[in-house]
Amino acid sequence: MSVFPLIWLKLESNTVKKMGADIIDADVIIVGGGMVGLSMAASLVASDLSVLVIEKDAIKQDQLKKQLADSKIEPENYFTRVSAISPGNQRFLQELGCWQNIPPSRLSDYEAMFVWDGEGLGNIEFRADEIGERHLGSIVENEIIRAAILAYLEKQPNIHFLCESSIHAINPKSSSVEIAFDNNKSIKARLLIGADGALSRIRKLTGIALSQNAYNQIAMVANVKTEKPHQSTAWQKFNTSGPVAFLPMPDPNVCSIVWSLDENEVEKLDLNDNEKFAEALNAHFDHKLGKLTLISQVGRFPLIKRHAQTYLAERCVLIGDAAHTIHPLAGQGVNLGFQDVQSLARLLTGLQSKGRDIGLKANLRSYERERASENHIMQEAMSGFKWMFGQRDKSIISIRNLVMGMLDRTTTAKEMLIRRAMGL
Repeated sequence: MSVFPLIWLKLESNTVKKMGADIIDADVIIVGGGMVGLSMAASLVASDLSVLVIEKDAIKQDQLKKQLADSKIEPENYFTRVSAISPGNQRFLQELGCWQNIPPSRLSDYEAMFVWDGEGLGNIEFRADEIGERHLGSIVENEIIRAAILAYLEKQPNIHFLCESSIHAINPKSSSVEIAFDNNKSIKARLLIGADGALSRIRKLTGIALSQNAYNQIAMVANVKTEKPHQSTAWQKFNTSGPVAFLPMPDPNVCSIVWSLDENEVEKLDLNDNEKFAEALNAHFDHKLGKLTLISQVGRFPLIKRHAQTYLAERCVLIGDAAHTIHPLAGQGVNLGFQDVQSLARLLTGLQSKGRDIGLKANLRSYERERASENHIMQEAMSGFKWMFGQRDKSIISIRNLVMGMLDRTTTAKEMLIRRAMGL
């Protein structure tokens, strides 16, 4: 067994502290401390497997825990990166013991979704009460979800953390996998899980090939105050230059926006002038919620469809964005990641209980079969929507408007679509 001194991050009651300690081998190493990586760790608590989460940035638990205080915060202090968590994944996080750590003041249930075509008269409205549900999903800041999972993990003796960004090589052995660092130290596990995002180093080091296709769009995210209340509704308009979504935040007059825009159109925007940005945004949104005021910085990132050609390498498996990325127009990105976690956790727990090798590639094939096809179907569906609403041909506009109208009036098909998106 390899034992050596490194910086060890152990979750304490009030903060994540750096401590000098010896690092010992683990059953499972998870690289990536985002929402998906942390939920993977949480899902393995009951298995009694020893789990080490490697995160390149120190996890400032004391700061994150302050965010969980159940008190009203000023809208200007909301984080700009949010996720629309489906009811199915809320139940998953609830069963883990994490969702209940999110204070009501930091989540916003949306009861309806209104979608319309910017080039025609087509529109469709989804309502939770139409299918006997309380809400369609909840908008939550990504950092709040991370904090809620960490609040659960800090109580678990089999979960540990290491702050290390210099992974140099991955060396699979017959019964283990060794991670080597730039400082010539190494650590072993029975299984390595890559949850380190779209630019995954684990994917690169294991030689897993990647299929990718740029959407040639930039996603811009920000928080805005709206003149009219959002009505607990998620609003989305499809323009030929890209969709714009207004997601309801806990304050009734604040929305998180995700504006996907063709790259050449982004170049025309003045991102340094808040008023001009708000005016351009509102024009693309048909002024649906009245006057807008930008209350945060504008973040932006390129949109690229990626799919790993396999989710498996020797003693290694990919989950979340490390395995697949998707256009954000339907808010399914992290929801697919959580579904990866559920699938892999079921498999690993079952293998462990039967005394079988959790890192053997052959034993992990069922996870890949289940998730790769599901993720691919969702990717292609989102790409299809992006293509269809990006067309300016009048005949295509007429067809998509007709389809939207028919779907809005067809109760059975509409309900099936809603339940699918909700993960029910």
